[in-house]
Amino acid sequence: MNWGKIVGIILAIAFILLYISNIQNSYYEGIQQINSFSNVSNNLKFSIVSFNKSTLTINVKNPLNISIIICNISGKYLYLSKNKIILPYSSENFTLIITNFSGFVNNVNAKNETIIVKIKILDTVISEETTL
Repeated sequence: MNWGKIVGIILAIAFILLYISNIQNSYYEGIQQINSFSNVSNNLKFSIVSFNKSTLTINVKNPLNISIIICNISGKYLYLSKNKIILPYSSENFTLIITNFSGFVNNVNAKNETIIVKIKILDTVISEETTL
């Protein structure tokens, strides 16, 4: 067999192995990014500042080194009127509109008020559901 063909085959096999290794590394990095994005909502700190019959004001702390956008917070009896940007390592107050105060209080007391929070980080939107 010709030495040129043997070297060519060895180089082709080495190239294929390197390409497969690169694909595997990209796959594992993608999985790690998905896991870190799924933990973002656990890192955000939500606390109630005040409420009355028509509004609920909450404070959200962003412990991350990137800005995040709260796109929407909604439930059966409340919603966020507009999205809000939270800068890195800062906190912002949000005012949620309560559409039916007595229904909202009854659902919270019965632990039946389901809230959906949509967060945008870079170009990724994360949606999480929780029950009050």
